[in-house]
Amino acid sequence: MKIYGNEPALERLGQYRRSGKMPHSLLFCGDVGTGKKTLADYTAAMYFCREEDPPCGRCSECRRIYEHIHPDVIYADCGEMSVAELRELLRSSYSMPVEGLMRVYILREFSLANRECQNALLTYLEEPSDRVRFILTASDKNAVLPTILSRTATISTRPLSVEECTEFLKEHGCKEEPRRLAEMFGGNAGLALKAFEDKKGTLYLDCAREYVSAILEYHEYKALAAIQRLPRPKDDKRGPVKDLIIAAGNIIHDAFVTAGGGKASCGCDRELSEKLAEKYSLSVLDAMCEEVRRFSGIVSTVNFNPVLTANAFTAAIFSAAEKELALNMQKSNQKGKIRL
Repeated sequence: MKIYGNEPALERLGQYRRSGKMPHSLLFCGDVGTGKKTLADYTAAMYFCREEDPPCGRCSECRRIYEHIHPDVIYADCGEMSVAELRELLRSSYSMPVEGLMRVYILREFSLANRECQNALLTYLEEPSDRVRFILTASDKNAVLPTILSRTATISTRPLSVEECTEFLKEHGCKEEPRRLAEMFGGNAGLALKAFEDKKGTLYLDCAREYVSAILEYHEYKALAAIQRLPRPKDDKRGPVKDLIIAAGNIIHDAFVTAGGGKASCGCDRELSEKLAEKYSLSVLDAMCEEVRRFSGIVSTVNFNPVLTANAFTAAIFSAAEKELALNMQKSNQKGKIRL
């Protein structure tokens, strides 16, 4: 298994392995699409691989873990489980491993688990068994109980560089504009790959550009129209809004960096970022970036309303832009008074 980026996470895991003190429970925390699932599989392979420098990625243990068919590695999506289902799953940890010396439980998106479910796991973390390991993933660390965090080793994941993400997309079959997708999603390989596989990558790029162009023109109706153009898949109604906020946010971020004298790096349209930097002051762009950060946090939760969130985001961005118009009007009035 090839791991792209996340060098600090890999170094931390390597330190655990070299010390011979792999944690009983680990939590990989980071945005959706930043490699948490991949690192969870990688870590599980570290527990089972018997080669000199685990995980080798070639032995039967590694291959079966990466293919998700190892009998002693159990997966669960916490956002879809009731507390009764989770308790039943955890009770199986008292059983002897099928093949190896331990069983590994990979609990995905644990931040979506309710308080009752999290407390159910806490019992097992407080009295750990030598033959059981827990690997958790979470997109929102703040949604995980402090008592869980205190009993797990937390490792953060992060997006790739644009270059790494471009290489990742090429190796996954994206031959058309992989760099543009990588730039659009700020190096978030998971979201970029999803957009490519959904065949909507170009549409997302166009909608993001249209949205930011509307900000440039101070035309709120056009911004809302860009949102309306987003695809609305039945199985993921929130995803398109999240992707638009990320993509438009990257362009706004680049405008802020450019206005401050830096070099744009993560947006999908450098020319548009430069125009935005010319039109709006650094303070206004900073306010827009703050709204992007705030709403990026909102769309990282599972229960946000996509329509209301998109409208609120647009209102917040144009409220920030309105400060520039007011400032320009004030300057114009002052000039008029001077002439008189």
